[in-house]
Amino acid sequence: MKFMKAVALICAVSLGVSSLAGCQKVSSASSAAAQNQASAAEPQNQELNIAVFEGGYGREVWDDLAKQFEAKNPGVKINVTANAKLGDVIRPQIMNGNPPDFIFLSSTNESGILQSLIQDKKLEDISDVFTGDLKDKMIDGTLSAPTISPYGDGKIYAAPLSYSTMGLFYNKTLFKGNNWEVPTTWDEFFALGEKAKAKGIALFTYAAANDPSYNEIVVNPTIAVAGGEQALQDCLNYKKGAWKSDAVKKTFNIYQKIKDGGYLLNGTLAMTHTQSQQQFLQNKCLFIPNGNWLETEMKDAPKAKGFEYGFAGLPTFNKTHKKYIWANCEEMYIPKDAKNIPLAKKFLAFLYEDASIQTLAGKAGIIPPIKGAANLVKNSIDQSVYDTFTITDKGYIPVTGSYALTSQTEVNLRDDLYQDLNQIMAGTLTTDKWSENLEKDAGTLSSLILK
Repeated sequence: MKFMKAVALICAVSLGVSSLAGCQKVSSASSAAAQNQASAAEPQNQELNIAVFEGGYGREVWDDLAKQFEAKNPGVKINVTANAKLGDVIRPQIMNGNPPDFIFLSSTNESGILQSLIQDKKLEDISDVFTGDLKDKMIDGTLSAPTISPYGDGKIYAAPLSYSTMGLFYNKTLFKGNNWEVPTTWDEFFALGEKAKAKGIALFTYAAANDPSYNEIVVNPTIAVAGGEQALQDCLNYKKGAWKSDAVKKTFNIYQKIKDGGYLLNGTLAMTHTQSQQQFLQNKCLFIPNGNWLETEMKDAPKAKGFEYGFAGLPTFNKTHKKYIWANCEEMYIPKDAKNIPLAKKFLAFLYEDASIQTLAGKAGIIPPIKGAANLVKNSIDQSVYDTFTITDKGYIPVTGSYALTSQTEVNLRDDLYQDLNQIMAGTLTTDKWSENLEKDAGTLSSLILK
């Protein structure tokens, strides 16, 4: 399930990720001047050790990129370590002060490697990579996410590689056949739900049984719509009163209305992500919150006749509101104890070049957050993937974030948030109690935030 890899537990905040204690600190010569000097000298017979998450992307793309980089840099040899359990492989290396030079392993990975490196201040400052043209080419907001710039000092310590925006998927053919318009406000959303009910079609479903956190796609941007981006950041940082704010109440009331109006697909609470997606593909409901992996993940699943994927941003409360879309990046980074930091930085910058972007998209479906990247690789990706990436062209503002890192605790606000959502849909919880539960969690976590 791609969502759990790409989005779930964005910051592993309340899982109490253990620190990578015992690392021996070494000098890293990480300044821009050092990098420029190394580049100018172009020393021969260098080795670069890169460690990358294999997973759904495979390793072929990294082997190809390594060959391309070696061809551009004679005398350089790249050693690729690719593993689906990469965290287990590299954790001992990091603890022994001998980490890879470059790591691609998302903050969502259960190993918690990135969070631990952030906590221990063991990440190299890579701000000097993002200067001039490259910085200008990055999609707005992608260099300020908490896992990218975690210390509030304006410096960059991780780089976004695989970028995705997530929203509501629908069947274009079904909409065209009924002359339905994609709703732009929540009032239009529920009005369409009435039309769908008249035809025996539900309005909404989601992965309630195994990952109700798919609703992060709806909840987070809607809080931003209702109260501004600061309202969302207050929630993510456990600010007192944030989970009882008007913005949160308006967002939670959407789910209450889905429940009370009978707009939820029957049986949703017992459905896994693939089961709910299969029902969606059979026109049992109009909308499902999901990401750009959906079409690939369900490639071989049976579909309603003429099914055509459509992608929409989240409705707003009125047509004057700013429009937000939930976005996520998977990160790459350089440990402070790495042996070849200048070359690792050069490799990182190389991944944002046009030829590399085409390789990443063609071989693995990875699109970095570079302006114009979707058009560059349009012929290599599914139309629905292209639509998710270009939603910003329709006025949607990407919003991202992660829960503030805390010391070890059993309190998991994010889990509680979406388990309580299931209870709303089951009719066993009120929205007021929902807010109270999360406010209590936030009160506990706020005293445990890592400084």
